[in-house]
Amino acid sequence: MSFRKILLSGIALFVVAGGVACQLKPVTPPPSKSPVTRQPPKIVDTQAQQLHYDRGIRAYSNENFEEAKAAFQRVISLGPKTELGLKARENLNKVIQVLKTVEEIKSK
Repeated sequence: MSFRKILLSGIALFVVAGGVACQLKPVTPPPSKSPVTRQPPKIVDTQAQQLHYDRGIRAYSNENFEEAKAAFQRVISLGPKTELGLKARENLNKVIQVLKTVEEIKSK
C-alpha cells in the first residue's frame, strides 16, 4: 500500500471518527436521589370499614343513592385494596350508574 493511500485512509478515518465524536453528548452522572424509604403498611380499621359498608348497603336498599355513594367512598378511603374496599368500589360504580340514570330520567 502506498503512503498516499495510507494517509488518505487515516484522514478519512479521522474525519469519520471526529464526526461521530462531535455528536456524542458528554456523560453526566444521574441526579442524586435520596434513598427510598418504605412506608410501613397502613393499618386498616376494619370495623369502621364494615360499618360504612353496611350503611352503604342499607342506603342503597332504601334508594338513598347519595348516602350510599358517600358511604362506599368512605369504605374505599379507609382501605382501597381490602376485600371490602374492592366490593365497595364495585357497589360505588353501580350507584354512580343509577344516579346517572336518575338524572337522565329527571331531565326528560
